[in-house]
Amino acid sequence: MKRRTALGAGVAAIGLPWLNASTPSRTGASDLRIGEEEIAVLQATAADLDAIDQRWGGDRLWRSAKLHLSYIHYVIDHGVYAEEIGRRLHAIAGQLTTSVAWFCYDADEQTEARVYFSEALNAAMLTGDHPLATRTLSNMSRQCIDLNKPREAVRFAKTAEQYSKKWGAPPRVSALLHIRAAQGYASAGDELSASVSVKRAWSSFDQGPTDRDPEWTTFLNEAELTCLEGMARADLGQHKRAIRLLDRSASLQAIEHSRNRGMCLARLARAAVSDRDYDRTTDAALESLRLIEGGQSSARTRRQLAVVRDNLGGHKTSPPLRETFDLLDHHIA
Repeated sequence: MKRRTALGAGVAAIGLPWLNASTPSRTGASDLRIGEEEIAVLQATAADLDAIDQRWGGDRLWRSAKLHLSYIHYVIDHGVYAEEIGRRLHAIAGQLTTSVAWFCYDADEQTEARVYFSEALNAAMLTGDHPLATRTLSNMSRQCIDLNKPREAVRFAKTAEQYSKKWGAPPRVSALLHIRAAQGYASAGDELSASVSVKRAWSSFDQGPTDRDPEWTTFLNEAELTCLEGMARADLGQHKRAIRLLDRSASLQAIEHSRNRGMCLARLARAAVSDRDYDRTTDAALESLRLIEGGQSSARTRRQLAVVRDNLGGHKTSPPLRETFDLLDHHIA
């Protein structure tokens, strides 16, 4: 059976440009035979979705990703495949579920995100997929910061660390979980615990990459870890230190992680306006805004820029500040 026949138009309906097929029919479900070739396509599509998120953000991605996930579940429920193929289908579905949750989180669809995070975590528990549990709990920890639930953020990060030990996770996973905990502590105002966790994150990171690093940790490069520390320092009110870190991160970040660079610039602008460094505020805010105008679609970034705009409202004492305020007010809802 050809791959295009096996995948059907449930995939085409997703609107993804790299897939083209016809609509699946339940009457012919028994002909939906899944083998290595179909698995490769489903895996590649999930990886493409993650890459698009890293470059452009989740606003215009989460709906399409939900449709692709629905199709995978359709294949699981109605396809014909060997036991090993079934195991891999469930693994793809689990990883994509937590990705969909992250896309929803980035799009500020927080209720949707929590539903999908819960589904991913349930799938991990049912199948004993400890890496999936680790990844999902790490993402849930980050979401809790934005939901103003710092204690829950720390709890999720620590639980993720427990799961990471079950599969002997490599250092980059440990670095991610430590920086997640640090952000939770920082949001709670616990400077000592945040600093200890930051130190642990860098210690793990400095051990270097390994061939066991999961794909979902590849975003955690030096630029991103520097940014996440900078965000934690800003949450602790250490604005000058945060500015130095965030400025360095923005200069290091690669183009394939443009969404993260946009967020870093927005947080840099926010730290700078809190420190009354208005020249740096203007530069960072406008650079982040240029990324949005270029097609980036992250509600999280826009929310940070909205805070910058609101903080600038009472300081429009010079033409550059007034211009920055007006541009942000025009482009940021």
